[in-house]
Amino acid sequence: MVIRGPKCQVLKFLNKNELTSIHNASLEILENTGMHSESELILKIFNDAGANVDFKGKRIRIPSYLIEECIKKSKKQFILHGRNPKYSILIENGRVYFGMGGTPVPYVRDWRTGEFRRPSKTDVMEMAKLGNALRNMSFIMNIAGAFDVPYEVEYIHEFEALFNNTEKPIIYSAPFAKCTRYVIRMASEIVGGEDELRRNPILSIYSETVSPLKFTLENENMIECARAGIPVTLGPATILGATGPITPAGAVAVSNAEALASITLIQLVKPNSPVIYAAWGVVMDQKTGTATYASPENALTFGVLNGQLAEFYNLPCFGLGGAIDSKVPDAQAGCEATMLLLISALVGVTLIHDCGYLASGSAGSLEMAVICDEIIENVLNIIKGVTVNDETLAIDIIKSVGPHGHFFSQKHTLKHLRELYTAQIFDKSKLEAWMRKGRKDIGERAREAVRKILAEHEPTPLPLDIKRKLEEIVKEAEREMVKSS
Repeated sequence: MVIRGPKCQVLKFLNKNELTSIHNASLEILENTGMHSESELILKIFNDAGANVDFKGKRIRIPSYLIEECIKKSKKQFILHGRNPKYSILIENGRVYFGMGGTPVPYVRDWRTGEFRRPSKTDVMEMAKLGNALRNMSFIMNIAGAFDVPYEVEYIHEFEALFNNTEKPIIYSAPFAKCTRYVIRMASEIVGGEDELRRNPILSIYSETVSPLKFTLENENMIECARAGIPVTLGPATILGATGPITPAGAVAVSNAEALASITLIQLVKPNSPVIYAAWGVVMDQKTGTATYASPENALTFGVLNGQLAEFYNLPCFGLGGAIDSKVPDAQAGCEATMLLLISALVGVTLIHDCGYLASGSAGSLEMAVICDEIIENVLNIIKGVTVNDETLAIDIIKSVGPHGHFFSQKHTLKHLRELYTAQIFDKSKLEAWMRKGRKDIGERAREAVRKILAEHEPTPLPLDIKRKLEEIVKEAEREMVKSS
């Protein structure tokens, strides 16, 4: 069984000529300015492929023909599997899915107390468990961080927590080649070997270049993924006026150049490798200097430009949805999340992530993830559109009921009733009923939902021998990677 997310690409701001202009600008940037690389291995791969590589200056200038060839070689459609097959999703341009969290955050808002604190591995476990239960979260990332383990193996501990507590596809960070190799070993144990993982990947590794135009040693994880057949999810994020031009088009041209360089690297390692495209622009608030998430410009760059460029290349893409700047799950949070989730869906962003983030990505909130799940339910009902045919027009039924009648008892009503949106935690009751029930706001109702899910929901556990294998791999990583004091 494979879930086929809804297709929606109705929102288009740029025409083909404008998209071509951004593409050509990115090609010019890569051919003339080039990418800096801290990695000797990345320099060598490009040099062997015929790029103009300055090993002393660590600069890679990539000819346009090589980039164009590698875009064509990138896999256009693949399945990202859940360890439970019923959660596997078809990845291709234009399909829309939503996901829990992003990369580790320095704080979590404790759902029990409402206070901010440093997260732990237990928070990662709770987050994954909640995401596994939320019906509109199709993939799992992270809105916490295992900050109670040695920092050298933080991501490996987090992957162990994710593998144990969700059955859904995982997209997450594994910086550096060594970390990625350990994560691939863990995933291989779960599915029954590296060959099986290559055929049915249950994870995608997220990898960010550093703007402007820089490969780091961490990006060697792209090479490991290409060799192992693991999809790579890109995330170049140029900050307008800081690490790129102040204009959205110029900033995205830089991010797009980084994305195309990454795609080229991955395809040079192994042609037909699966890659999830992204090219973002991030806005700094003019009053505070904070890199914001929920701004109209971010809706344009993370949503419209990102989604339309992905369509231009016919590649699946990774974008922003539930991340907000509000510090608590309040009215501002709801407005910000809805703006980003709806616009990203309408433009056809494939994987819309960051649901559950607060404070511009500085904190995670389980309550906010629950609220996002409800917003997504609304968004999904919007993007499915309206079906017009003989059945839905219901002319015969209108004729039989006639003036002054009602449609409550009609079989047609019962047949289609469940197609309409039904609120889960949004309150639709009458005012008097709401007052009798304690006048609870959305934050309180979301907190109750979190409490209920964590108490009652249990993901299908991994077999005991597999759990022990993962524990052994984590311990091996600690022995190799943790520096002795």
